[in-house]
Amino acid sequence: MKNYPHVFQPLTIRGTTFKNRLQYTPMVCCLSTSDGEVTNEMLQFVGTQAETGVAYVTLGDTQIDHERAMCFYGELNVLHDKYITGMSLLPEEVHRYGAKLSIELAHAGRGGVPSMNVKPGFAPSDVPIPGCMQELKVMDRADMEWVINRFAECAARVKKAGFDMIMIHSGHNNLLGQFLSPESNFRTDEYGGSLENRMRFPLEILRAVRQTAGKDMVIEMRVSGDEMTRNGLRFHESLAYVKRAQEYIDIVNFSCGNVFMPEGVKYSVPLYLQEKMQNVKFAEAAKKELDIAVSVVGNIFTLEEAEEIISSGKADIVGMCRSFMADPELIHKSLAGKTEDIRPCLRCMDGCGRIFHGLPVRCAVNPVNGREYRYKTIPEAGEKKKVMVIGGGPAGMTAAQTLVKRGHSVTLYEKTDQLGGLLHDGGAVTFKDLMRDYTKWSIHTTMNCGAAIKLNTTVDINLIEKEKPDAVIIATGSRFIKPGIPGIEGENVKMLRNVEREKEAVGKKVVVCGGGLSGVECAVSLARQGKDVTVIDMIPEEDFCKDMFFITRIALMDEVKENGVQLYGDSKIVRFTNEGVVVQLRNGKEKIIAADTCIIAMGLAPEDHLAAEIREKLSVPAFVVGDCGCVGTVRSANFDAFNVAVEL
Repeated sequence: MKNYPHVFQPLTIRGTTFKNRLQYTPMVCCLSTSDGEVTNEMLQFVGTQAETGVAYVTLGDTQIDHERAMCFYGELNVLHDKYITGMSLLPEEVHRYGAKLSIELAHAGRGGVPSMNVKPGFAPSDVPIPGCMQELKVMDRADMEWVINRFAECAARVKKAGFDMIMIHSGHNNLLGQFLSPESNFRTDEYGGSLENRMRFPLEILRAVRQTAGKDMVIEMRVSGDEMTRNGLRFHESLAYVKRAQEYIDIVNFSCGNVFMPEGVKYSVPLYLQEKMQNVKFAEAAKKELDIAVSVVGNIFTLEEAEEIISSGKADIVGMCRSFMADPELIHKSLAGKTEDIRPCLRCMDGCGRIFHGLPVRCAVNPVNGREYRYKTIPEAGEKKKVMVIGGGPAGMTAAQTLVKRGHSVTLYEKTDQLGGLLHDGGAVTFKDLMRDYTKWSIHTTMNCGAAIKLNTTVDINLIEKEKPDAVIIATGSRFIKPGIPGIEGENVKMLRNVEREKEAVGKKVVVCGGGLSGVECAVSLARQGKDVTVIDMIPEEDFCKDMFFITRIALMDEVKENGVQLYGDSKIVRFTNEGVVVQLRNGKEKIIAADTCIIAMGLAPEDHLAAEIREKLSVPAFVVGDCGCVGTVRSANFDAFNVAVEL
């Protein structure tokens, strides 16, 4: 621990000693039953959180009102004593690893999901948000008393179940934040207007929770350093509120954003497009004025970053979540000096974002996350087999790593001179450094996993017959589509990968042909370099990047607007000319979009010819994984490969 002396300095608050300064921050895992009861799946997931080596784990966004404020199916239910039996298993599991257990108690207010609730949502004012509760009940004093009592009752219940701590969610424009924020509080009584009035109800809740929790229980509060919306809560107001709240709380956790509004949500769950360590500036400023411990979260990736934050006095505690899901061994590998072995998080939300759709938590780069109940220990194969893995992209690499762990004899064949496949393309744009980190990790891990690696080797039927494998895993990936459009061979028309990977020169005025993720990311990257960029596609503009996780798409489209990228939908390419691209509009008329350079980003097609040939000519068991079966994402490639390899 000599490399991280400040991170591993114990901290004692109200008689509770935390073994280090690391927190596994709130995550709704959607692994409870539909009624919110603890399951073995949830128990194993939470146990893995504690096993990471953090000082404490905080269970995410747990509503104290299931009639007006539900946001997630599969979240823990703390509303009745009958749930205490199951709840008590959670701290028991966490304590096995020397960690403490906390829970984030919340009320979503106007942010509840309409289909999940049966009564109008509580709110300080009648200001509904699209997609959230449209029928609102402006709270009167009786409603406030009900909410205060419910927070207190739930606090008492989790304490009885053996939880060590409580976090009160006062950020992201949940109900407490709605009272605090001038964007959502337009009251004219003693609970609206001035900041002193707007903080009155949240402070009443905190006082009641403290009275119920007693003097021996640690209370943490999450706040938004800034709601990042036009008229939202600003940092100076948030800090003034925390100064008053110090009377009741022991730790303040600085997050950011407004999870219910498009312009603020990307800051609540920061992505690969947001700045690293985005909330440290709030924590640092607050720490100079507060008498309680300060915790910070938000795009913090490594123990090196945590050590710098704490050693420089910017915060007392550092929280991470998605980095721990990507690699639960992050702390242990860091302590062992094996940082190159840490699997990076992509900040893509393709796996963990599933919870917003009521699905169990997963991770794009870690197929075990959320499935610890089944795969916490990779089972040794009952019958060791000789396996050929064909293709060194993400699916092939995951298959090889998993097969070796099970004891199979594995040879991975890659036709080029390096592993990685289309991961290299995915990380080619300037702002995809996390994808580049993941690609580097994948190659490093595969090269050292124990499989025989054969580069510059094309596999055909003859080679398979010669090697006589017991099974073949086909991971030949996909290829870029280049349609036979007139003029596509012109000198001013270039393929996406040639621009991004080979760095072929492009002109000042660029048209990107293709409104998918790769095309739009390429456009943003070029626009950041000062290019005049337009993206065209035959699909409607509102369908550009439609398969992305919705928050990630919001963030990317914000970049499109901020960098002046023009989007044109309903535009079918007719031909390319020296002047640019001729398109046919929905009304049948043709239009030329001028460009010095045209970039083809029209998607991918499965590279499946070898799979078809193997199935036709050989009797060896063959399994198709990744893009060569169906073009997908990093997550789908990893899951395909893992699911086959772990059962072979």
